[in-house]
Amino acid sequence: MTGKAHQAMFATESASAGLNAVRALERRRIEATRTNDVAALAPLLHDQLIYVNSAGEMYDKKRYLHGIGAHALTYDKDFDVRETHARALDDLVVLAGIMLGHSRLDGEQQVFHFPCIGVWRKEAGEWQMIAWQSSSGSVGF
Repeated sequence: MTGKAHQAMFATESASAGLNAVRALERRRIEATRTNDVAALAPLLHDQLIYVNSAGEMYDKKRYLHGIGAHALTYDKDFDVRETHARALDDLVVLAGIMLGHSRLDGEQQVFHFPCIGVWRKEAGEWQMIAWQSSSGSVGF
């Protein structure tokens, strides 16, 4: 096997391992979000998080966690994200999918069936979500 072929095989294995790790962390993030568990959610989110909800409101990590902890953002038990596409690139994983379920934003009922995208970054050996966006537009997958 040539050096380039070996590097390509290692990169593919590394990307696959990263993708599997992020998928497991994404399940933990969803569960912590469902239960408004800020302590479980905080270490999954990068300090430079950019979170854009389906109404176009932008949150940084501190504001997002405050909303979750204060129950200004609450998600029902049916909240889920179904992955439709994934890309793993070295220390970056992008998951696209469909956000499903119900929530309350400042007391107002929300119903989800939205396309969404989450970006995870590996830094200092740890994977964390660095960006999220959901859209109230139609699902085109």
